[in-house]
Amino acid sequence: MSKDKNNKDLGLELEMISTAPLVHSEPEELEFLLEDEAIKRENVKAAEEALLIHDEKKESKPKARITYKPLKNEKGIRIKYKDGKFHSYEVTITFKRVTVFDEKKNMHVQKQVQQRKTFTNKDDAIKWRNQHQLEKIEAKQRNREYNKYGATVIEAAEAYYESIEKLVKEGKKTESYLNQLRIQTDHFRKYFTGEGKTYVKHIDVQQIEDYFAFEENKKEHKASRASIEKYKSHLKAIWEFMMKDKAKYGIFENVVIPAQITAPETEYKAVALHYDELNELIKEACKLEDPTFLYIVVMSMTQGLRRGELCGLMWKDINFATNEVIICHNRVQLVTKDTTKLPKREKIRTIELHKAGLDTIKLYKEWQERILGRSVKPDEYVMQWEINLLQNYVCHTGKVSRRWKEIFDQINNAREKDKKNRLPYGRIHDGRHTYITLSLQGVKKVDGTIITPASYFQVFQSAGHSLPKNMSNTSTTVYNEDVGARWDVTRFWNDVIYTDISAEWRMNELRRKAEYDALTDFQKDRLKARKRQRLEKALEERLNSNPPKDILIDYE
Repeated sequence: MSKDKNNKDLGLELEMISTAPLVHSEPEELEFLLEDEAIKRENVKAAEEALLIHDEKKESKPKARITYKPLKNEKGIRIKYKDGKFHSYEVTITFKRVTVFDEKKNMHVQKQVQQRKTFTNKDDAIKWRNQHQLEKIEAKQRNREYNKYGATVIEAAEAYYESIEKLVKEGKKTESYLNQLRIQTDHFRKYFTGEGKTYVKHIDVQQIEDYFAFEENKKEHKASRASIEKYKSHLKAIWEFMMKDKAKYGIFENVVIPAQITAPETEYKAVALHYDELNELIKEACKLEDPTFLYIVVMSMTQGLRRGELCGLMWKDINFATNEVIICHNRVQLVTKDTTKLPKREKIRTIELHKAGLDTIKLYKEWQERILGRSVKPDEYVMQWEINLLQNYVCHTGKVSRRWKEIFDQINNAREKDKKNRLPYGRIHDGRHTYITLSLQGVKKVDGTIITPASYFQVFQSAGHSLPKNMSNTSTTVYNEDVGARWDVTRFWNDVIYTDISAEWRMNELRRKAEYDALTDFQKDRLKARKRQRLEKALEERLNSNPPKDILIDYE
């Protein structure tokens, strides 16, 4: 039946319904006739609406006609037209064929993989096409090189990194270990590039040693022996990873294992202070206006904290009721960012504050609250220089060692002017050497009095060390577990530290106040100006070191 005939029949039906006369009936039948008329009128309205919709569909525009025309001299690009008018440029990139299962044919077939994208600008279309073509060419070159020479060191390093990344997601490796691998892989990439020796099939022991020498002798950012040891461990792990798939990588021995690391000419020797030198250093630290240096000295050299643990300690980790501290945060620098993780070997431990440690923490807390004008918060870090408190940001872990050396040099220079001996300089980590050496050897005073060493097991446990393998037997496992006992360590250090830190600090505070009050107004203004300049310089350095966006907003 045609559409015109449908419309004609529908129109006749509407005409018949609208012109039908009303039949006069008895009153009983009137109600029924009225209802019947209402139904008819509703049918008429519905029919009119249906006719209107049908006419609108009939009058709707036809579907646009799409045509294509190849772009002259540009392979893979065609011009798209709608109703004869330009619409866009369509780029099609073809890749190698893949095998897929065709459900209609019920069989596996070869299918061409394609990627299609449209652009309104011809130059953008050509640029995108050329970029993908270049990637295809480079991929073919890599395949040819791989078939001829095998994998490169960088490819193997990246494959190993991806395998560790999967283990991190499964919770079998830590995120910090993955970050270390990423940094070390960047080091490898700078060296193992461009030459035949970058292919793992060709590398021998001598070339691995050449890489170690390269890291040692760089003009800038020379690697320490400890860093090179880590690079060797990483390379050794990469070779072990490749040897699991000898057919792919074509290697049959681990050439990293026999490679030797030459000792640098200026090999650093760790320093452990004598107990008298330690007390002298504590007295010198009490003379400073900022007690942060005192905090580092006492907590590293007499409580055994590592640098990352000094930076990661929070106020909530300190229990003043029991004089105990939980060491559960290790804040370190990875590239340019700070990362807080668990302590070394993920060994959370408890230490007991002796008198010197407790006095230092208390006066450090009072000093910070005086600057802040409020109480310290539980989630705030304990270690904060004055400039960090004044500008309200956390101290950078990478600058702690530099600041430590600067202050140590200032103290020794002042001692030379006062005709005193210079104190042996040591890194922050050497504080642990002092702590463990004195704790295990004991102290013999000038008058012949002997302070007996602390318990061997308590020292190891408080320092976060594992017992030597030759001491790991049934007895040490059962009877010497870490139950938090630190009484013998506390006893030892209460005898060794004869400097009353609290009294020494108060005395120097009064001295500094008296010296300041004796200054003229001009001298006071000059001191304030110098302090303001230091703050402005620190702010400038901070803003130039790629800080978070919220910092920039604060100082706009």
